[in-house]
Amino acid sequence: MARGTERLARIGEALQDARLDALVCTLPTNVLLLSGYWPVVGTAVAVATRDGRVAVLAPEDEHGLATGSWATDVRLYQPGALAHLTSPAAAVLEPLSTLLQDLGLAGGRIGYEDQHCYVQSSYVAMYLVQATLLTVLRTAAPQASFTEAGEPLALLRSSLTGGELEQVRLACSVAEEAFAIGARAIRAGQSEAAVAAAFATPLSVNGLSRSGVQRAGGFVFCMSGPNSALAGGAYARSRARQLQAGDYMLVHCNSYVDGYWTDITRTYCLGRPDARQQAMYEAVFAARAAALDAIRPGVAAVDVDSAARRVLAERGFGKEFTHGVGHNVGFSAISAEYPPRLHPASPDHLAVGMTFNIEPAIYIKGYGGLRHCDVVTVGDKGAEVLTPFQVGMEAMAVA
Repeated sequence: MARGTERLARIGEALQDARLDALVCTLPTNVLLLSGYWPVVGTAVAVATRDGRVAVLAPEDEHGLATGSWATDVRLYQPGALAHLTSPAAAVLEPLSTLLQDLGLAGGRIGYEDQHCYVQSSYVAMYLVQATLLTVLRTAAPQASFTEAGEPLALLRSSLTGGELEQVRLACSVAEEAFAIGARAIRAGQSEAAVAAAFATPLSVNGLSRSGVQRAGGFVFCMSGPNSALAGGAYARSRARQLQAGDYMLVHCNSYVDGYWTDITRTYCLGRPDARQQAMYEAVFAARAAALDAIRPGVAAVDVDSAARRVLAERGFGKEFTHGVGHNVGFSAISAEYPPRLHPASPDHLAVGMTFNIEPAIYIKGYGGLRHCDVVTVGDKGAEVLTPFQVGMEAMAVA
């Protein structure tokens, strides 16, 4: 099967169901979804039509990345010029207008991305045209009609194709190497920031050594001792605190390979776990097993969450598990908008190809936090763990 064929078929079906002629996207993660091209700074536009055509408008300096996509038409433009001051949103108007005319969409019914969402940072700064996207589109094609397309985009992003899943597998494999290298480097007296760096460096070095990979890297954070209990918040943060014997070291990683992301956490113990730590490890790994056993096509996402939550409650840690057991992963590292949402209030049901994390956890304020987060995909017969490494209490104890 040619690269992108399965994704293009799904796009065509989604547009048919939504009675749309095309989708227009500018968020890098959605440009990747439509075209297989992951923009760097957010100034590209992808247009996918109901009849299977995909066109990309890319900034000239991203030509090499854009031509590696499955787009049937790649056009370049200059998002800035020395002759006058402009913005990418203004510079793209004329080429976008021409492109929509050439695709026969000047008077068509076009869907556009309208959802509020987390956006993975593909560079140190990104240009997000969302606030003015509808204005740009109406100026470029004044005879067309434009419709919010959050629902079909969410459907398209909820399940990965076989080719996309292989990219996530690759990202997980690179992360596995990084976790092995990083774990060997943990020592008492190191700072959290130094530990995080030991895990982060191999993500890019080893990732770029893989055949065909153009961009690899990620974000890694270490939170130790009492700080590890803060990992239940909205974000992780490495600090200057030095590791001490008996500490938990919660290492959280969001890594990528060419735009496909992971969400992985391992919690190490500096030395052998004491009785309290052992009870926490046993509870988290039992909750993980219960969640994995519950995963299969057709199951309600809330039932997977409750399977893990019930185990933690039975072992006395119910109140210390403060978030859902998982969320969509693949095109996103962090996602609360796209199915499946494994949460106590989720309306979603699992389907083959849905890929997400399973992250049972215990956070005890002032003492420490323990989370084990895997990337999982739904197969015909149940869960497939894409991160089957460093599992179990013995694997988490470091000298």
